[in-house]
Order: sequence, then C-alpha cells, then structure tokens
Amino acid sequence: MAKIQSKVKQDTTRRELPLRKKIIFSGVVVFVVFACLELGLRAARIGEAPVVGVLRFGYETGIPVFDSDGIEREGEPYRDVPLFEADPVLFWKPIANTPFTGTAGLRLPAPETKMKERGVFRIGVIGDSCSFLGVNLYPNRFAELVSEETGRKVEVVNASCPGYTSLQGAHRLAELWDWQPDLVVVYFGWNDHWKSLNGATDRDVMDRQLLSEQARGWLGKSRIFWCLFALRSKLSPAVSINRAPVRVPPQDYRENLQAILRDAEEHDCPTVFVTAPSAYHEGQVPEWAYSFFGEFYRMSPSEVTSIPRMHEAYNQVVRDVAGSSSDASVLDIAKQWSLPEEAKNDQTRFRGDRIHLTESGHQEIAEQLFLLWNQKLFGAGHP
Repeated sequence: MAKIQSKVKQDTTRRELPLRKKIIFSGVVVFVVFACLELGLRAARIGEAPVVGVLRFGYETGIPVFDSDGIEREGEPYRDVPLFEADPVLFWKPIANTPFTGTAGLRLPAPETKMKERGVFRIGVIGDSCSFLGVNLYPNRFAELVSEETGRKVEVVNASCPGYTSLQGAHRLAELWDWQPDLVVVYFGWNDHWKSLNGATDRDVMDRQLLSEQARGWLGKSRIFWCLFALRSKLSPAVSINRAPVRVPPQDYRENLQAILRDAEEHDCPTVFVTAPSAYHEGQVPEWAYSFFGEFYRMSPSEVTSIPRMHEAYNQVVRDVAGSSSDASVLDIAKQWSLPEEAKNDQTRFRGDRIHLTESGHQEIAEQLFLLWNQKLFGAGHP
C-alpha cells in the first residue's frame, strides 16, 4: 500500500512540473508581447501622456493653458510657454519656474523657500484665475500696504490656479501649510457654477480616480495605459449637455468652503473669504455673452440669462460660511460693487469678460483687504 501511495505522489509531482512550466512560459510570452507593444508605441510616439491643453473654457484635454485674454494684460498675445501639468489629485496644477510662476508653481512674485525668516508675515492665497491674471495682483498690493503699516517684511504665497474650483482649492490649501502663512485669503466662485463639460461634477470625477497616486505614477509611464485610457474616454456614453451638472453644485460648494475653514482653524490661521465681484447684472446680460457662453460653455440662453442670479447664490454661500466662525472674515466686494451707484465703475474694475480684474480692480480689492485686516485682524494682534 505504501508503495502505491508513493507512486501516486511521484506521478502527481510529474504532472505538476509541466503545469508550472506552462504558467512561467505563458507569463514570459505575455510579458514579451506587452514589452514589444510598449516599445512599438513609444517608437511610433503613440499614447503619450497629456501634458498641456488649451484653456478655451472647455479644457478639451483636461488641462488648461491661456488663450489670448492675456495673463498679465488683457488682449496681450500669449507667450507660447507651457503653464500647467496633469496632477492625480488636483486634475492640473501650475508648472514651477515659468515666466509667471516660481517654486512649487506659485504665482510670482513668490518666496524662494518654504523656510520663513524670523519676523516675516506671509499671506497665503487660494483661488482661480481672478487671483492669477494681472501685473500687480491684489495680494501683492495688499502685502505692500501691510508692510508700510507694520514695517515688517511681507511675502505672498499665491497658490491660485486658473480654472480651479473650491474643491481643487481645498486640496491646494493642504499644500500651502508648509509655507507657514499667517493669513489665508480665499477667492472662488466662478468656475464652481460653470457647467461641467464632461458630464460629472468635480467631486464625482475625483471620486472616480480609483488608482492611488503611486499607481497612477507607475502606470502613467506606460503608453499602453494611456492608449486604453483614451479608448475608454471615446467609448464612454456621452452625457447630454442639457442635463450636465455644474462643476460644483451649491451644497458641494458649501462643504468645500467649510472644509477650507476647518483646515485653517486647525492651523490657527485667520481666513478672509472674498465674494467674487461681477459686472453681470440681473436683466443686463450683454448680447455677446449668449454666443460666447453658448459656444465655450454650451450654456442655453436661459442659463446665460441666469448668470447674475446663479453667481449671487454662490456668493451667499461664501457669506454664510464665513459668518459661521469667529476665525473667518468676509470681504463682501460683490455686494459693495453691485450697488446701483457703483455700476459706472464696471469698465474700470473689470476686463472685457466682466469677470477678471483690471489693475484698478486689483488695487481696490487690495485697499479693502487692508481696511478689513486693519480693523479686525491687526487690532486682534495679527501680525
């Protein structure tokens, strides 16, 4: 009996060895096939990862770059320099050390190192293109006023990025703390209520990014991965633009701002929320806006008409969140500039798009920030 069992065991061992070899051989074949395919795609320059897209209020590749609106001056031709790169968490972020950005993609002028010198007062900023476009931006002018008042060196850590919503801003703030800001200014609103062109809210898109940063970093080197990614995008069912949500619905907007506020409170940092001013007034939307937003945002005429009302609703969320904490203040520029007697100043405060600020607009917001800081923050012992 023992001899029979021994023979059965030997026969089983013999059968297992070819199976192992088959598995190893199959693995080698699969590896060689994929390696050849990867090398072939690289040789043919197919499946390259997206690096730079075009900002035409649609982000066709998912990553913006500026059109002719002008980064520093309105209408100034854009310098053909890449400004943004893909990011697994932020979707995109500013490239470091460009003509307009410094270390870590911060808008110039920016500190060179995270280490803060003794006695330096730092102003952190998170926002969208309203805090990025211009020559001498409102945070820098505000810093100059604070420096004149206190005699201290004041630095600006401007982590704003064109196209950002409050969801991206909340994640960007987490990166800002290493720079040790003494005050944070938050300025969002416009991109949050624009219609999503990919059929999903920013939060849904972020939740669907199931791969970890490490996995994306590893897979991101593969041309096969990007070819499959592109194929998946093409085969995904199209969402009717009429049913597409805004990038950040009102409740998400509230939660994002509350997350920003909690983060600032945990770091014992006073925060100023700025309501985004606008030259779009109820019943006075210009005719060109219907074709412009219809083409680039795919908005219906009724949606364009409702821009002033929609924007005011988002500004009210800013007021509510800022008013919920003693550590936060609201600079209600939107309310100040929406008064009937202020309409005559729209052309001097806003660029032609009625959203972004002129140099005069930046100056006025800087002065209002300084007044608020002087009354509420400086008097409370800051800096």
